[in-house]
Amino acid sequence: MQISHWHATLDRPPLPAIDLPATANVVVVGAGVVGAATALWLARAGLKPLVIDRQGPAAGASGHNGGILSAGLAENYLAATARYGKQATRELYGLSLAGQQLLVELIEQERIDCDLRLHGNLNLTIGEAQLTIAATTVAALQADGFPAALLDRDSAQELVRIPLGAAITGGRFNPAAGTLHSGKLVYGLLEAADRYGAQFCWNVTLHQVTAAETGLRLITSRGSVATGAAVITINAWSGEVLPELSQRIKPVRGQVLCTMPVDPFIMCGFGASLTPTGEYGQQLPGGQVLFGGCRAVAPDQDVGVSAGEVSADVQHALEVGLGRLFPTLAGIAIERRWSGQMAFTADYLPIVANPLPNLFAVGGFSGHGMPFAAIVGRHLAEAVQTGTIPSALELLSCERETLIW
Repeated sequence: MQISHWHATLDRPPLPAIDLPATANVVVVGAGVVGAATALWLARAGLKPLVIDRQGPAAGASGHNGGILSAGLAENYLAATARYGKQATRELYGLSLAGQQLLVELIEQERIDCDLRLHGNLNLTIGEAQLTIAATTVAALQADGFPAALLDRDSAQELVRIPLGAAITGGRFNPAAGTLHSGKLVYGLLEAADRYGAQFCWNVTLHQVTAAETGLRLITSRGSVATGAAVITINAWSGEVLPELSQRIKPVRGQVLCTMPVDPFIMCGFGASLTPTGEYGQQLPGGQVLFGGCRAVAPDQDVGVSAGEVSADVQHALEVGLGRLFPTLAGIAIERRWSGQMAFTADYLPIVANPLPNLFAVGGFSGHGMPFAAIVGRHLAEAVQTGTIPSALELLSCERETLIW
């Protein structure tokens, strides 16, 4: 797997690590953004969590994504309303919005240097049909009290300093959004957790969790750990450890490219539906343009495909798509390409499970885990302390009716 921009430019000293201990107060399995946020909340509560990961910080989706922190759901608000119902969709979107704001607060409180830029997100529309859907979506969001704005082509062009593609008709702007450096974010969350007493052990693969007299026993590639409680946040690999999730979460490969630097032309994150699976991007502080998506052109949309080498068909579609959005970028030299392992569910919502007493798990963020990380992590830390998943996460239960492939 080619190294992502986030890993190539992390430029941070290694986090302190220990050998796998025989016992731990509480264990967090997985060091992506959700695991890191959970560990920070636990450490803030004085529980001194042990964080383990099969590789290291941000080795999965969190270190190979688009670096976009945008409130909202993986599905369009209208499609989500049709799937979950109006009240549930409003609650889910509210959870996402609260999560986006909470992560910003954590970044500010812990002084995490992660290139956070809160300039919103521009979802460009292609053709009149998409503009009509955007208008209906914005109206529904505004009616439910959520921030959103509809832009015509001229208004969208005002946010972009280079010409937009001829097919672009406007866009939907989400002010509750920003861009950041994913690797630095995860590192910063873990570094903050370390200051509160968390410990880390890397290159540890969890094989099995069993109930024990005093809590749980985690069987790993480097021995076993007895612990009072554990939180599993390994996303695409959840099914390897928890049979309850093996048929509910599917691994999906996501692919990204990063261009050579160009003059600044857009401040906000951006997205579009050039293909049915959607595209996303941002211009990085160094001038490079990050652009990902186009899974729709891959066989089976890259569902069930492990991250590894990038594929020529998807990468070609990304280059063509970037040129369709911004014609002056057509044929631009590419600095870097990579893929990452996402985890999808049938209804595009994450799953929160409690398979054993004092064992909690979350996964299946469907490419949209960033706004949920801080708030889900906080609720999971609360679950460790109370023994029960908070009611705020009830809509993410693994028993929900919409969770059927």
